[in-house]
Formats: sequence, structure tokens, C-alpha cells
Amino acid sequence: MKNELRKTAKELRAKINCPEKSIAIKNNLYKLQKFKEAKNILCYSSFGSEVQTANYFSDKTKNWYLPKIEGENIKVCPFCDEFELNKFGIKEPCKNSIENVEIIDMIIIPALCADKSGYRIGYGKGYYDRFLKSLKHNPIKVILEYDELVYNSVYPDEYDEKADYIITDKKIYKI
Repeated sequence: MKNELRKTAKELRAKINCPEKSIAIKNNLYKLQKFKEAKNILCYSSFGSEVQTANYFSDKTKNWYLPKIEGENIKVCPFCDEFELNKFGIKEPCKNSIENVEIIDMIIIPALCADKSGYRIGYGKGYYDRFLKSLKHNPIKVILEYDELVYNSVYPDEYDEKADYIITDKKIYKI
């Protein structure tokens, strides 16, 4: 079921006007009070037809961090202007990771699609679910998604981690 949803979401996302909708999603994110209060934010580096995040990092009122894949895990690195491409072709920071991930107030999570209960489908490798499960603190978890890719259910299983908010181009879902 999840593989079918992944395939359908990729096909649908390829037809979406990503730049225009990404601006609307950013505007909705910046309206969120929890975002206004957050100081240290882990945010993915967008690629392909994902909700675009590159313009977020110029906001100097926040301390931005990026995920870096090491083996089967996500490490948290401070944002920097020097990048390298990982094995998936995603930009990752060249800087070393931080040890104390408990400083992170908010995590902005990528998704192929999501549901109104706060679950998402990613690319199927489980990096984010393992990372979220490993945290000892409870940062605000936000999924950025195009509104047409928010479904009633994405059929979560016991490994899936739930987000607190889904921000789309049309609305903010508080879970």
C-alpha cells in the first residue's frame, strides 16, 4: 500500500507548480506561533519537486541546522554555505555534526505525502523515523506538504513517527 502511495505521490507532485506553492507553504509556516518561538531549527535541504526550503536559511533570526546522513542515521549539522552531495544527490553541509541535538526546538521534515493524523510517507529508508525515535527531548515536528498530497490515511505502521503540524499551501493542520 505504501509503495503505491509513494508512486502516486511522485507522479502527482511532478505536475505541481512547486515554486509557487512552496512560497505559500513558507508563508503559512511563518504564521505558526511555534515557528515564531523556535530558535534552533533542523530543516531538510530540498531537492527535486519537494517543498522548496533553500530560501529559509537566509532568515538570520533563526539558527538553522541541516541533516547529514551517516550510515543509517541522521546527524545534525549547523547550516553553512559549503555543501557536498550525498549518495541520493541531496545537498548536505560539510561541517561536523553537533553533539547536543537537544538544542533543536523544531524539526521540519520532508514527505512525499502525509495524512491528517500527522503521519507521512518518505522515500522508504526510515532515516527520519529512526532519528525522531532516538530523540530524548520532544521538539515540534512539522511536515511541509502540498495540499493535494494530504490524504485521510497513509497507513502508518509501528515504525512511523507522528508530526505535530502539517503546513500546506492552503492551511495549517494542527495534530
